[in-house]
Amino acid sequence: MFTGIRTRLVVIALVVAASLWAVYPPRERIKLGLDLSGGVHLVLRVKTDQALAWHTHNTADRLRDALTDQRIAFRGLDVSGPMEFRANGVVDLAAFRRVAAPVEATFERVEQQGEQTFRMRSATASTLASDTVDQALRTIERRVNALGVAEAVVARYVQRDQILVELPGVADAPRAKAIIASTAQLRLTLVERGPFPSHEAALDPYGGALPDSLEVLPGSLAATEASPVYYVVQKVPAASGSDLRDVRQSADEFNRPAVSFTLKEEAVERFGALTERHVNGTLATVLDGRVTSVATILSRIDAQGQITGLTHDEMLEQVITFKSGALPADLEYVEERTLGASLGEASIRSGVLASAGGLTLVLLFMLGYYRLAGVNAAISILLNLLVLVALVALIPVTMTLPGIAGLILTIGMGVDSNVLIFERIKEELARTAGPRAAVRAAFDRVWLTIVDTHVTSLIAAAFLFQFGTSAIQGFATTLTIGLVANVFTAVFASRTVFELAIRHRPAASTAMSLTAVPIGSPKAFSFTHWGLPAMLVSLFVIGTGVVTVVTRGVPLGVDFAGGTLVIAEFADPAVTDDAVRAAVSPLPGDEVVQRYGSAEDGQFLIRVPLAEMSDAEANLEAGVLRVTGALKEAGLPSFTIVDRELVSASVGADLQRRGMYATLASIVAITAYIAIRFRFAFALGAAAATFHDVLVTVACLALAGYDLSLNVTAALLAVIGYSVNDTIVIFDRVRENAEQLRSAAIADAVNLSVHQTLSRTVITAGTTLLSVLSLYVFGGEALRGFAFTMLIGIVSGTWSTMFVAAAIAARMARNRGASAAGPVTAPTPARGSAGEGARS
Repeated sequence: MFTGIRTRLVVIALVVAASLWAVYPPRERIKLGLDLSGGVHLVLRVKTDQALAWHTHNTADRLRDALTDQRIAFRGLDVSGPMEFRANGVVDLAAFRRVAAPVEATFERVEQQGEQTFRMRSATASTLASDTVDQALRTIERRVNALGVAEAVVARYVQRDQILVELPGVADAPRAKAIIASTAQLRLTLVERGPFPSHEAALDPYGGALPDSLEVLPGSLAATEASPVYYVVQKVPAASGSDLRDVRQSADEFNRPAVSFTLKEEAVERFGALTERHVNGTLATVLDGRVTSVATILSRIDAQGQITGLTHDEMLEQVITFKSGALPADLEYVEERTLGASLGEASIRSGVLASAGGLTLVLLFMLGYYRLAGVNAAISILLNLLVLVALVALIPVTMTLPGIAGLILTIGMGVDSNVLIFERIKEELARTAGPRAAVRAAFDRVWLTIVDTHVTSLIAAAFLFQFGTSAIQGFATTLTIGLVANVFTAVFASRTVFELAIRHRPAASTAMSLTAVPIGSPKAFSFTHWGLPAMLVSLFVIGTGVVTVVTRGVPLGVDFAGGTLVIAEFADPAVTDDAVRAAVSPLPGDEVVQRYGSAEDGQFLIRVPLAEMSDAEANLEAGVLRVTGALKEAGLPSFTIVDRELVSASVGADLQRRGMYATLASIVAITAYIAIRFRFAFALGAAAATFHDVLVTVACLALAGYDLSLNVTAALLAVIGYSVNDTIVIFDRVRENAEQLRSAAIADAVNLSVHQTLSRTVITAGTTLLSVLSLYVFGGEALRGFAFTMLIGIVSGTWSTMFVAAAIAARMARNRGASAAGPVTAPTPARGSAGEGARS
């Protein structure tokens, strides 16, 4: 398939045309994430246990009413837990079982010593919890749509009870949060007594204990009142939010904001009869557990009513929440990120500059080192980026700041396949009788190597998805698409360009600028012999990092530790680090203050731990209020909060656990793959080298003072995939050399393979370093930790590939008594033989 050069050129032209069509115009086709466009990122937890408790109470109430209607005597029926209730003192057990039979469809009944215990079945609890989250998601989606936010995202998140909400372009986070999380529980109920100045005063007429049918609720605080008032109201409402047919904006008799409503037909008669019986009584409008208004019933009220005592914003919010429906359970904010549009624009500029810088550096190196063959590499890299961006636009994938990092990393890693092919062509030119045979043999021989290296990188990228955060998923998706596109461009497109060049210029020196090189002698330097000294150097670095961690602790970012992180931008850029640090130093806990960006930007990153509060949402908000209050009290110049991240302790702990599992699982999965494709001893060598790279990188992060954050963890997983790539290239060459060195020691075969692939290893590391170095210099503060991690990982990965993996693999295989041939099956000989070269 696609064997003719003309056919392959047509395919490449069609891919280019389709990609250009998919990308243009880029501002409309590529969807930007919140970190690039600005907006509000919220993670809410649905209190499903509350829904389970409500279901238990309702079931118990229905059973109580049924027993009363059937005149079945019982002493008590009480709810003993969110998923359990008990009935005792039942006289007629047979009649009780008959009435309770429908309840047993969802509750398991246990009879013991005359007491009937009902426990919710696990299947019922699981279904009810899932349905509660689904209903909450649909309700939130309707409310977000009512806000008029374009391209908003409402979806399930990492945990089963979490919902992600992303609102691009929204600046007023408090208002959005109030509308989204409002339970909109409306009740129209009768007032027994009130108002009272305090909760205790409301209880006094009842001797300090209310009957079961009554409750005390706070009232709205009017502008003229210094303290709230309280009312004693009926628990059972005359009408509720589910009885509403229509809700609309209106005004009361004083032209103040109000919400008018119309009841459904089935509620009209019930509500009318109740108000007729209580003429001259007092009716309260209760909204989310607060009495918003009270009115005297002058006559029978049928279909229509009005809620008063609201501000204009409250009126708009209540119309939205009533029309979208009530939430099935309360919501709790566990994470919030608010990003200003100006910060997003700066991130875009940094990302574009870093991408252009990395691409330029890599292309200049390839053109300078490989000359005409470098043009082939340039075509391959540019086509790879074009296909990547096109697929990002078509799928579509939300482009985030880590996603741009994935694009830049793709530039460096995309060169790997080209270098692997070019260096193999050089070797084949020394073995075959012509350039055409050398190109065929090189591409055929490296095909399995390219597949193996890409599969291991895809394994590492797959585990990135388990984090569930949109930014990290953007990085994993971009990296995955780049790897898949690289197979097409490096193998299919690059081979086509080579064969086209050879057709017009048969001489290798003019067609490819690639000259034959002799195979290096492994006797000049033994990598396996120097494995132990090299490992001692690595252990010194790791030990220094361990000492640093023990003395200073592991500096966790806000993603993992929880807390509040704000970026304050001061109007006066002359504000110093010391001034900001002095302003927030009185706050409890260990605060962190760092300049964010250049001095001209006047921006500072401030991080404080979580406040000691029981309510998670108040805990999150308290952090921002503490920081802004401290800055104002210190008398610093005016400032604006351009970015804020609020992460609860539960989310941080969960991400810590998932990050550790993802790292370990990716190493295990890659080790298993190598064991299947190569030797078990080689798998152990690769695993040891990977653990080495992770430990060295973490040690250097500790020494440099970088926080261990979600972005850094993503970089560690990328390092794992990158490090194994180099190792696989060597192991694949060992497998190939096995047929030629059947009687040689395995250490000699490994050492020869390291020498044969040394130029590829060094060049690939160098080009990837260039692209990541551009990210470190131009990518901005948000990606500096990511870039630093990658820089250390690349250096460590190259070191471990040549010394650690090779030495351990050779030693383990030797201990098992393996020769060079061993149990490894050599790949099928390439079609590009000397005979084919002669025919070409």
